Amino acid sequence: MFKLLISKALLMLPLYLSLTLAAPSDNPTARSANTVIPITGSNMGAVSLSDGNTRVYYQDATNGSIIQLVVSNDFEIGVYVSSAVIVPADEVRQNSPVAVSLLSDAAGFEQIHLGFFSPDNVLSEYIWEAGVGSGFQGGPTCTACVTNKGFVGAAGSQMLYALETSGTSPPVIRYGFVLDSGDSNTISEAINSGSGWTVATLT
Repeated sequence: MFKLLISKALLMLPLYLSLTLAAPSDNPTARSANTVIPITGSNMGAVSLSDGNTRVYYQDATNGSIIQLVVSNDFEIGVYVSSAVIVPADEVRQNSPVAVSLLSDAAGFEQIHLGFFSPDNVLSEYIWEAGVGSGFQGGPTCTACVTNKGFVGAAGSQMLYALETSGTSPPVIRYGFVLDSGDSNTISEAINSGSGWTVATLT
């Protein structure tokens, strides 16, 4: 009977270890070096903060939301810290491009702009600013976001980029995309240089 119990315990050990190592944890030191964090998505973008903290943004393949993945540094020396939904699925177009930009200066000021298209192809964004509020601000009612201007991108277009220029005060924020009402053979930019959003086409 004693031998039988030992045999059953030994058979269960590999299963216990595989379940333990396969589960992601918010405590990086609790994970095995061989643990793989499961990520499935379509489009993604990323920024690296001044302290090396890496933030990856991707559209989840299962429900369509945009998720933030936080890693303590580059993947060679950094570890998984956490993940969270930033943009709810009902605000994001299926297979939307994801564009992200970082504003960082010598004084330590940091700001992230996360761009995407809504289900109605409206150019949309969420904004994170260090030391302000409880995280990202965004959504259809965000008055500081480009979302509020109602710029419509071409249906199904994957063309989208985000830029921030810290050499000016206030900084210039730019989104490049294909404008629905414009020439489909070129790109346009939504630009905010501190006095509100405008849109201009490449000429």
